[in-house]
Amino acid sequence: LTRNNAGLPVSGRNVTVAVLDTGLDGTHGDLADRVVQNVKLADTQSVGVGFMYPANVENTRNTDQVYGHGTFVAGLIAGNGSRSNGKFDGIAPGAKVVGLSAGDLTLSFVLAGFDYVLTQGANLNVRIINCSFSANTVFDTNDPVNVATKMLVDRNVNVVFSAGNTGSGLHTLNPYAVAPWVISVGATDESGRLADFSSRGSFGNSMFRPTLVAPGVNVASLRSSAANLTGTLGVGGADPKRLSAAEIPYYTTASGTSFSAPQVAGAIALMLEANARLTPGEIKDILQRSATPLPSYYQHEVGAGMLNIHAAVLEAAFPQRRMGRFRATLDRGQVRFINEPVRQFAGTVQPGASFETDVVLPENALLASVQIGWPFLSTNDLGLSLFDASGARRAEANTINLPGLTGNRERTAVKLPSVGTWRVRVANTLSIAATSQSFSGALEVTRAEYDPLKDLGELNSASREDAYQALRSYVMYPIGSNFRPKFAVSRLDLAAALVLGGRVPQYLPGQPSYADVRDGSTMIFVESAQAAPGGALFPNASAGGHFRPDTSVDRLTAAVALVRAAGLRAEAEARAGTLLTVTDASSIPAEMRGYVAVALERGLLTMNGTEFRAGDALTRIELAHAMIIMAKLATK
Repeated sequence: LTRNNAGLPVSGRNVTVAVLDTGLDGTHGDLADRVVQNVKLADTQSVGVGFMYPANVENTRNTDQVYGHGTFVAGLIAGNGSRSNGKFDGIAPGAKVVGLSAGDLTLSFVLAGFDYVLTQGANLNVRIINCSFSANTVFDTNDPVNVATKMLVDRNVNVVFSAGNTGSGLHTLNPYAVAPWVISVGATDESGRLADFSSRGSFGNSMFRPTLVAPGVNVASLRSSAANLTGTLGVGGADPKRLSAAEIPYYTTASGTSFSAPQVAGAIALMLEANARLTPGEIKDILQRSATPLPSYYQHEVGAGMLNIHAAVLEAAFPQRRMGRFRATLDRGQVRFINEPVRQFAGTVQPGASFETDVVLPENALLASVQIGWPFLSTNDLGLSLFDASGARRAEANTINLPGLTGNRERTAVKLPSVGTWRVRVANTLSIAATSQSFSGALEVTRAEYDPLKDLGELNSASREDAYQALRSYVMYPIGSNFRPKFAVSRLDLAAALVLGGRVPQYLPGQPSYADVRDGSTMIFVESAQAAPGGALFPNASAGGHFRPDTSVDRLTAAVALVRAAGLRAEAEARAGTLLTVTDASSIPAEMRGYVAVALERGLLTMNGTEFRAGDALTRIELAHAMIIMAKLATK
């Protein structure tokens, strides 16, 4: 990439990102020489008759005097890290930024910000606008914000929105992030799990979903030099856990999809430096195809998966290295997702009392989502709980509700709910000044319907569920009208499963690494597995030689690859030579025994009676089970 970029590291040079937010502290050392314009926005908000020009104030050094949110966002995009010796630099430290302060606490002037970019953006070379804000409304293509973002995209400006922080129920996605021409970003935590607060879309709806996700929990970035409400400080906060005493005056930590979005905006700046000709549609396509699949979650939760900046920039610079071609063949009709008719209910709940209703959940249910709503003028606060057939509480929602344009609401959802009669409980929880409150509710259930496979009947219920989960998460496919659970897995099959379901990021080198892996559809899996961030996953394949993609993979090799893909390599290698309880331990090389021990202890592989059988071929049902366990390990 550096050689292709005139010998310079790709850093976002010659790209300007507009930050439409609370403003920018241009006096912060990490933004020195980064801010090409800093504007305090103001307009008449349609008061008065006729057209009136906005009363914007340009060339302001610090427009983020109260909140610090916009400064934090800008640091994630283009901070140079000078106050931390480069430790907390942004994704694109060579990019320039335009600060657009739409308000100190409430962003009242976002339309003036869009107008500014529409009129002045070309002069400032603005190619990206980051919008880490939401609204308590519903999606409407005629909303002025959506009209403005469509105009910007039509003018070759990439629009990035945060997905929102309203949590795990269905239909919580930021309405501005729904527009198909923008890029919307959800949040993951430090371990790559979907953050509880990250907003979700609608199951099975190709429009209502995030585009992808990026880290958004305990993120470190810039602290505004003025008053700063963003981030945490003190013994009870997260700052001392991540920052030194010398860093705290300049940096802080915070969580939210507001801080996932600018990482994608920075990635786009890198892509545009590598290839300035890319259009917003091409950039969104590359980001989605290059993203790392997260099969523990569905598309309405994480979109295409985890942001993979390296792969996205590689394809931007070298379009022939096309990432994610396999995504076009993931859905081979092996599973259909059926949204059951919405079950509606309504009631009235008295202060200190509760309302209950029973709901029946079908077999093969993947998700049960319940939400309730009541008028926005109400001062009551209702709580929502969901109990399974045994009477155990499985989910609840009881956030503090404030009056909003679309009223008060609570949402909750349960994955893989058991079949049977469940109970919904609505409680009037506010003890002070509570009144009788009417509400409306809805239950939405999504279930899976699988193609009939002739040979799944021979499996026990646990193995059959492993096979079904591997199929519905697109990690594995049927073979004709059978699953073929006892068939041997090839080395290519295992590499493909690890990319599809093992959180192995995609990578393609300039030239093939193996003499027998040279076609694009095979290379993406093998090269990605062998270029994994923690080192090559397959231990017995040297670059320049042969990978043997069609050879059956033995259980010992599978143990090594699975443990490494699960991020447990250090643990396994620290236990090299460990004593194994299997009766055929002598057949396992001492340096590999730690891998076998970890694979067995974590449940990635199981013993065959009292033996491990290192030389036996890994079967398809064993692979299905291993991928399910790997998904569980990734979400613990």
